Amino acid sequence: MNISRISRLALALAFGVTLSACSSTPPDQRPSEQVAPGTASRPILSTDEAKNFDRAHYFSAMDPNAAPWTPSSINLPKQPDFVVGPASAQGVTHTSIQAAVDAAITKHSASRQYIAILPGEYEGTVYVPAAPGSITLYGLGEKAIDVKIGLAIDSEIDSNTWRHLVNPAGKYMPGKPAWYMFDNCQSKRSATIGVMCSAVFWSQNNGLQLQNLTIQNTLGDSVDAGNHQAVALRSDGDKVQINNVNILGRQNTFFVTNSGVQNTLQNNRLTRTLVTNSYVEGDVDLVSGRGAVVFDNTDFRVVNSRTQQEGYVFAPATQSNLFFGFLAVNSRFNAAGDGVAQLGRSLDVDSATNGQVVIRDSVINEGFNMAKPWADAAISKRPFSGNTGAVDDKGNVQRNLNDANFNRMWEYNNRGLGSKVVAEPKQ
Repeated sequence: MNISRISRLALALAFGVTLSACSSTPPDQRPSEQVAPGTASRPILSTDEAKNFDRAHYFSAMDPNAAPWTPSSINLPKQPDFVVGPASAQGVTHTSIQAAVDAAITKHSASRQYIAILPGEYEGTVYVPAAPGSITLYGLGEKAIDVKIGLAIDSEIDSNTWRHLVNPAGKYMPGKPAWYMFDNCQSKRSATIGVMCSAVFWSQNNGLQLQNLTIQNTLGDSVDAGNHQAVALRSDGDKVQINNVNILGRQNTFFVTNSGVQNTLQNNRLTRTLVTNSYVEGDVDLVSGRGAVVFDNTDFRVVNSRTQQEGYVFAPATQSNLFFGFLAVNSRFNAAGDGVAQLGRSLDVDSATNGQVVIRDSVINEGFNMAKPWADAAISKRPFSGNTGAVDDKGNVQRNLNDANFNRMWEYNNRGLGSKVVAEPKQ
């Protein structure tokens, strides 16, 4: 377990300090100095352009005749369907989270199933399959840190090692609801298990809700500072809500995707996720994948040894024909190290990818690279190039925000020392 990481969270919460207050730079309340159109290294949206980037646009349906998703607050019942905790505790129905998930799935109910989790540390993976009804898992502690779900899983281990690590007591067995998810990973014939199977918590459940929890891949710096992915949370479902959750990992801490991207796109389906009042921590590509995700009032922190060489918050694999990927609003970005970390890079998984991100109305600290806040694309190494467009005689910015010749990574109205727009050197 990464003791230093969890201890920092525990100390902050124990003394009533918000996670954002743990950063080296307190939130900057001064007006934003970001002015459109920005530069090719740091493109800035105008006020009119920024109106396109809100929840409604990110949560619209691919089917033009379908209504957009409009999530409301997570409402918890007075009496949950299942309670997880020690066998001796009153009202407990299951002693493991996976057993409670299995029980909820096997009810075959179209109604939402609620799983309450008593404070404690729950070592091991949790897999939530697709089902007729949605699942809500929530911690009963006073703080998110009171319920911890974790395991150290390295994407570079082989499938046999992974099998014994993840399933030592046979909780995944033929006939159980999550068997096909486990079997998908154990059956890999590649040399390593890979990034997708390194997830501690993996859900394919549409409408999944998570609240008041900590989900952690505790690999941390226990391996060399190379490219070892260690996913904490992987979500493949649509209309997912995450509130007051700490997501702690290494590379690809939070991976948002779906199991069959091409097939689901043809079915007019795109994974949509809302994250509120939460904390995401890792070293490279903290939030990755293909989906529409909105982060509101969330803290992002780039940590670990690799931040001395590289570190990125976002790595979207948004398809070029889709206009909305990741959005962060009213959030805080912190990075250890001396200006090495960057806000993001496109995850070019194929030639049809052009990652899309907007960071707006947020605070960015001095740990980020101000001269080059956005990085060249992963895999393809496509150089970052922001679209500065042109300014007409009325002072309006004219440009196509989805021009395929440019990256689609934008900022608007951000504050903090790391939000400064540095003038481009003269050629």
